[in-house]
Amino acid sequence: MLDAWVREVRTGWGERAYRSVSAVAPVLCAGDLQSVGHLLATDGHQLDDVLGWFRHLATRSKSFRRRLERGGIIDITSGWAGRVLHYDFGADSVAPLEVLRLRVQQHVELCRSVGEAPGRNLAIVVIEGNGSPSCAPQLRLHARRTFVAGETMAATPSGKLLVLVRRDDGLRSRTLRLADAMRHDDQLDGPPVRVWIEPLSMAAEHIDSHLVGLAS
Repeated sequence: MLDAWVREVRTGWGERAYRSVSAVAPVLCAGDLQSVGHLLATDGHQLDDVLGWFRHLATRSKSFRRRLERGGIIDITSGWAGRVLHYDFGADSVAPLEVLRLRVQQHVELCRSVGEAPGRNLAIVVIEGNGSPSCAPQLRLHARRTFVAGETMAATPSGKLLVLVRRDDGLRSRTLRLADAMRHDDQLDGPPVRVWIEPLSMAAEHIDSHLVGLAS
């Protein structure tokens, strides 16, 4: 099945796409969709093309279609975005708020394309600093130690960090662990740092107002 799909990518998207999907096929078989997204971004492919290839694969394979519906599409796009953000914004991958807004909109549309409710698999972890001079770099340090799967992280003008995360069974424990680490960080003096999980708005038309409220 994968061999036929690779050949069809070659016919529909050309030799460069063919070489890339051939190279990631073993990783795809291993089930590491996030690494697949990362590798395809490294090869310079646009996300729309990447998703087009895997939507085509989903039409051939019922099991792969179920993987996409169960969060696989989030894994692919997170891996792709993690690589792009690292290239564009440095090793800590902290992006402007506008990048996060576009990523959320993108996820909403992708979830709709596979028939999922937009807020089912995604949430935003909000990290609000205490205003001390050392706060911002320490928040980034702790956040990146906690969220290590290429999650999109954006800084707001008010000094908050917003992290686009996958909603899974371990999210609450990771967030509590992050809050505890910052609470015991001697460099974060002053008022306590606040951390919470913000459910995503279920309607695309409410994304902008939701993010503006979180960023303020």
